[in-house]
Amino acid sequence: MSNALRFDAKTGRLRITGELTIYQAAAAKAELLKALDSGRLREIDLGAVTELDTAGLQLLLLAKRTAAERGEALQLVNHSEPVLDVLTLLNVDAALGDPVLIPAASQEPAR
Repeated sequence: MSNALRFDAKTGRLRITGELTIYQAAAAKAELLKALDSGRLREIDLGAVTELDTAGLQLLLLAKRTAAERGEALQLVNHSEPVLDVLTLLNVDAALGDPVLIPAASQEPAR
């Protein structure tokens, strides 16, 4: 499976669909930097990310750092289960500075 990055300059949202791994890193980086260079990127929607590895995480960190260096606000939103798993495993969720919410579908019912 591959990935797709779709940037909507009108809303400032970049949606990532599919895998964000080392196999897609070069192409994803080019698209991500293009969106950042537009000056309109405000959110990266991770809700449809099916797999994330450290190369993908590095791209997300690059985006956050680049936006911060430019004085722009950039949020990672709508974290999918695979994204949450990696962020939690590597204990970087707080370092990214974005609210990380557990998706409703994954919450267990109260007992």
